[in-house]
Amino acid sequence: MANTDDLIESLSAGAAPVRRLRSPGVRTFGVVVLAAIVILLLTWIRGLRADFDMMSHDPSFWIQLIGAWLTGITATRAVFEISLPDRSRLWAVLPIPALILWLSGFAVGCLAHWIVIPADAPVMEESKRCLTTIVSTTIPLALALWMMLRRTRPLRPGGTAWVAAIAVAGFADTAHLLLHTVEASALVLVINLIPCAVIVLLGGFGGRGRLNAVTSS
Repeated sequence: MANTDDLIESLSAGAAPVRRLRSPGVRTFGVVVLAAIVILLLTWIRGLRADFDMMSHDPSFWIQLIGAWLTGITATRAVFEISLPDRSRLWAVLPIPALILWLSGFAVGCLAHWIVIPADAPVMEESKRCLTTIVSTTIPLALALWMMLRRTRPLRPGGTAWVAAIAVAGFADTAHLLLHTVEASALVLVINLIPCAVIVLLGGFGGRGRLNAVTSS
């Protein structure tokens, strides 16, 4: 019978070297830089929203904008932490304060500036433009997160997918707030909450299946 040293040597003889994952902080920085580049590129192509000067004096706008951006950052850090088997699941609560800030800014804006949508308002055209912005932000960031998470083999793929979806939704709404003028609060509800909810649902359910497949392979 072979001794322990011989057994270890035989098992490791044909093993390929494993490339160590970068730290969650480094990977978070990479995603945040990518999000900033995507948003700046979209802003350069389309320009800032026409009423940006006016909105810059509205505290609820900045609360919502900063909250959305911080939600993207904190949720990204959380997803890289909880995707590792030796990290606490409590990392999942990291985005909650920023998420509350994001949603509170939205709520304050709606209550303070509620306007009924005029019958002849170009709702569909603006909705299409906003949806295009959200999709243009979502696709590269979702792909980047997916590629980074493929090698983590998370023990909690469902929770990892949901937090990743919240991160993408935060960055997507940051782009939307900077680019699109919305003159009716009801339209804000349609454009902001519904697409972000769809991102979370698709990312959570779809990503859960994908990450489960990776984990079981």
